[in-house]
Amino acid sequence: MAAQPPSINQVSPPPPPRPRVRNPRTQARIRHDVLWQIGLPLGLAVAVVITLAVLLILPGGAPARSPWADVSLILLILPATVLGALVLVLVAALVVGLYFVLRELPGYFKLAQDFMAVAAYRIQTGAAKVSGVFLSIRSAAAGAQRVAQDLRRAVQRGG
Repeated sequence: MAAQPPSINQVSPPPPPRPRVRNPRTQARIRHDVLWQIGLPLGLAVAVVITLAVLLILPGGAPARSPWADVSLILLILPATVLGALVLVLVAALVVGLYFVLRELPGYFKLAQDFMAVAAYRIQTGAAKVSGVFLSIRSAAAGAQRVAQDLRRAVQRGG
């Protein structure tokens, strides 16, 4: 008989997370790549935005603008700003939530895996018992038919 898996009550809780040991050369290369792949493009984008903002603010069309136009522009930009801030808060909350979920889930996945292993074992043993009953009945019936068939042939030959 096969060894039985541990019961659900014997499953150990997930181990606490351990700090990762990182290779210092790999860590230095990652920092270098982050500088060139994230820092530089981000810095260039900020410089372009600041340059465009300065060019727009320069007093080229100052006499043509009115205070009411400035107020109207502010009122037009305000809904987009509020919506953008809400989306930013939502994305930040999702990032923080995923950080915590991904840190905690492996232990719970192990518990679920152990539970499913116990459930699969119990289902397989139950199915084997049920199918064993039907197979034994069918094999006994097939054996009885074979014996009866052999007796008929023996009677037909002898008689």
